Amino acid sequence: MDQMRQLVLVGFMGAGKTTVGAQLATKMNTYQRDLDQLIEQRLGETIASYFDRVGEHQFRQFETQILQEYADQSAILSTGGGIVMQTINRQILKQSSAPVVYLRTQPEELLHRLKDDLDRPLLKQMDHAAFIKLWQYREPLYQEVADVTIETDQLTPTQIVSEIINQLEMR
Repeated sequence: MDQMRQLVLVGFMGAGKTTVGAQLATKMNTYQRDLDQLIEQRLGETIASYFDRVGEHQFRQFETQILQEYADQSAILSTGGGIVMQTINRQILKQSSAPVVYLRTQPEELLHRLKDDLDRPLLKQMDHAAFIKLWQYREPLYQEVADVTIETDQLTPTQIVSEIINQLEMR
């Protein structure tokens, strides 16, 4: 595992990509880049305000641009939940030299984790049924780009990190 210093985490909002990415970076002696944070730094505003101002389409184009810049860098890259929505993003992820790890979390668990989170633009626009429908739509897209899938529902972030390392060492 020492030689592996890059990895991309994908999964639905609330799957733990940022939390797990930070722990994984420490364990792998590298650093984490959070795509949403990189986008906000570049924009000089929150994703939520940019999203409200210009809409999802423009946001997704900007997201692709930042993904292209960081997909092959030596780091743990935690992506936003919607990264797989664009065909070009899925192509970038599949062509990246970094293994892509899908943190797969069931919708009910995600809703439980996100119940108090008011900073997610899409979450504010959805009821329970719409949330489930979006999860069902994205699920095969995450599977399409994933080199490794980790079922996270019953695991702590530390357990997820161990599972990722174990899975990658077996590849």
